[in-house]
Amino acid sequence: MISQKNKQGWRNPWLLGLIVIVLSGVLINARMLWNVMNHPTRVLDDHYSVKAHNQYDAKWLQQQAERSTLGWQARIHSPDQLENDSNAIASTVRFILMASPAVLNFELNDRNGQPVQGGQVEINAQWPGDPTFDFKGSLHEAAPGHYQGSIKFPRAGNWDLLIRAELDGRQFDMEQKVFVSIPK
Repeated sequence: MISQKNKQGWRNPWLLGLIVIVLSGVLINARMLWNVMNHPTRVLDDHYSVKAHNQYDAKWLQQQAERSTLGWQARIHSPDQLENDSNAIASTVRFILMASPAVLNFELNDRNGQPVQGGQVEINAQWPGDPTFDFKGSLHEAAPGHYQGSIKFPRAGNWDLLIRAELDGRQFDMEQKVFVSIPK
């Protein structure tokens, strides 16, 4: 007979199973909340790029103003770039590399189309979502305005390349999204 004085209801396996399921859900959510608070992630869009920069940040405004006054023009390409893909054009969102290490060629010209010589070019490669795979590389000047280097990607997939060219205290920043396919 079922009554409020009967204590056997708490021993019902269905009730115990339901309590375990609810408790495990609460614990899993608490762990995810702790993980988010202690390991901040990058906010990325579906093209694996950092979402809208804070346009009211003074540093970002200064970088944009400096970039427009410099008028530098840059182009990146690679002999390891997939040639027969319509999305493999350097100016598009996708840039597909078929090797690691991949040779990258970076061309830098001023507003008049003259090569920028003597600059320092550094590449900061970011693996979206996990900063432990991030690494930096540099390109050396092979010819006036042409910088070249070999970048070894630790894993295949989508990468964000943040390219920074610097000359006499002036700085030019460029982003390039890259998909790396490492043949086995």
